[in-house]
Amino acid sequence: MTADVLRLGIAACLVAFGVFAILQTSRSLSASVPKRAVRRLPASQTPVFLFDLDDLVDASASASALIADTSRRFGEFEALMHVLERQFPDLRGQIRALSTNEQKIVEAIDETGLRIRISDDQGLTRISLESAEAETTIHRYEEMERAAQSEELDLLRSIARDTPQLIWHEDTKGNLIWANAAYLSYADRQMPDRDRAATIWPGERLFTDIPRPAPGDPRTFGGRQALQLSGENAEHWFDVTAVPQEKSVVYFATDANATVRAERAQQEFLQTLSKTFAQLSTGLAIFNRRRQLSMFNPALLDMTGLPFTFMSGRPTIDMVLDRLRETRKLPEPKNYITWREQFSALEAAAQNGTYCERWDLPDGQTYRVTGRPHPDGAIAFLFEDISAEVSLTRRFRTEIQTGQAVLDALPDAIAVFSNANTLVMTNAAYNQLWQTGGDDAVTVNDLRSALRTWRARSTPSRLWREIENFNKTRSDHPVTSDTIVMNSGRIVVGQAIAVSGGMTMIKFLPATETAPAVRLVPAERQVQAVKG
Repeated sequence: MTADVLRLGIAACLVAFGVFAILQTSRSLSASVPKRAVRRLPASQTPVFLFDLDDLVDASASASALIADTSRRFGEFEALMHVLERQFPDLRGQIRALSTNEQKIVEAIDETGLRIRISDDQGLTRISLESAEAETTIHRYEEMERAAQSEELDLLRSIARDTPQLIWHEDTKGNLIWANAAYLSYADRQMPDRDRAATIWPGERLFTDIPRPAPGDPRTFGGRQALQLSGENAEHWFDVTAVPQEKSVVYFATDANATVRAERAQQEFLQTLSKTFAQLSTGLAIFNRRRQLSMFNPALLDMTGLPFTFMSGRPTIDMVLDRLRETRKLPEPKNYITWREQFSALEAAAQNGTYCERWDLPDGQTYRVTGRPHPDGAIAFLFEDISAEVSLTRRFRTEIQTGQAVLDALPDAIAVFSNANTLVMTNAAYNQLWQTGGDDAVTVNDLRSALRTWRARSTPSRLWREIENFNKTRSDHPVTSDTIVMNSGRIVVGQAIAVSGGMTMIKFLPATETAPAVRLVPAERQVQAVKG
C-alpha cells in the first residue's frame, strides 16, 4: 500500500512539473511579442504555431516540443522550416505569399499523408500540422525531427572527420578520447615503422609542450606549436586552440606553415633592409602614423650628432626637430614662430611626397632633405650631405665667372661654338662688335643664326662659307681666316680656329685699316652685286 501511494505521489509530482514547464514555456514565448495581444491556442495534441512574421506568438505544447532543440540555434521560425522543408520544400514561399484571411493546404511531397494547414488570422500566420490519421500526427512529425537531427549529426561528423584542421578530445588526465582523421594521420607519420604494428590507438600526445588547461575553465587557450615528425628535418607549425569543456578539453590545430614561412621571409627581408640601411651614406628616419620614430640608420646619427639613447626612445618628429635646432643642425630661422609653421608645413608636404629642401646649416654644411609618404600613414625623411657638391658647384661658378671676366677684358671679339654648332660663350667685345644685345650671361644660340647676323652686317666674304663647312674641313685646315669689311666701314680680321672637344672658336681681331662705310643692304643683294 505504501509503495502504491509513493508511486501515485511521484506521478502527481511529475504531472505538476510538466504542467508548470508547459506554462513557463508558453509564458516565455508569449513575452517575446511586445505589441500584439497574445492569442491562446486551444489545448490539442496537434502541433499548432501562431507567428507574427518570424516571431512566435504562441504554440501548443506538442508544437513547442517539436522545435525545442532546434530553436536554440536557429530561432523559432527557422527551426520550424529546418524540420519541415524536407517534406514541404515550397512551404516558405507559400507562407510568404499568404493573403489576408486566406487559408491553404500544403501536401507533403511523399505519400505519408502529412499536410500543413496555413491561414491568415487577423494578420497572424497560423500553421497547423495534420495527418490523415489524427492520432499519429505527432509521431510522424517527431520522426521528421529525428531524421533532420540525424542528418545534421551525420554532416557534423563528416565535417569533423574530413576537415584538414587537427581536432582531438582529451580527458582531465590528458588521455586521448577522440581524434579526427587529420590528427591520426600525423600520429601515424610521427610513429616509427617498427612501433606501428603494435599500436592501435595513439598513446602519446602529438604536442607534448601544450599545457593542459583545467576542465571547466571558461577561458580559451591558444599558442603556436612546432611538430617534428619522425624522419623529417622540416618542422610543421600549427596554431593550437584549447577549448575546455565540463570534464574534458577539445583542441583545434590549424596549419601555420605558410604563416611561419611568411613571417620568416619578412624577418629576413627586414634584416636585409637593416643591413642595407646601415651601409648607406644617406641618413634615413621613418616616422609611423603617430609621428614616432620607428626606424633610423647609423648615417643619420653621424650627420645629426643625436645620441643613440635619444633616438632609440621613439621620439616624435617635433622632439627630433627641437633637438636638431638645439644642436644647430637646422637652418636658422628669423623667429621661432616662423620655424614652427615651416615644419608643420614640412610634415604635410612629406605626406604628399612633395617635400624637398636644401638646408644650409650655420656650420657651413648643406643637407638635402626629402620627405616621402610610406604605407599606413608613415613618412620617411632622407638626409643627404651635399656640402661637397655645393662647394664644387660654387667653385665651378666662380671659375666660370672668372673666365668670363677674362674674356670680357680681351680686345678681340670671341665666340665659341660646340660640336653641335651651339653657341657656348661670347665676350663683351663680340657683343659690342655685332650688337647682339647680350649681357654677361651666356646666350644660347647656334651657328646658323650667327652667320645670318654676320652676313647681314658685313660685305660678302668667303670666310662665312668656310665657317659654315668648318666642321667637315677642320682636320685638314684647323685655322682659316679672312678680312671682313663691316657695313659701318670697320675692317676686322675674322678667324675660325678648331679647339679641343670638337669646339670652334670664332675670333674677330681689330685691323689697322678702315674702309669707307657701306650702305646697309640685305646679304642676298650683296651677294648678287658681287656676282654681277
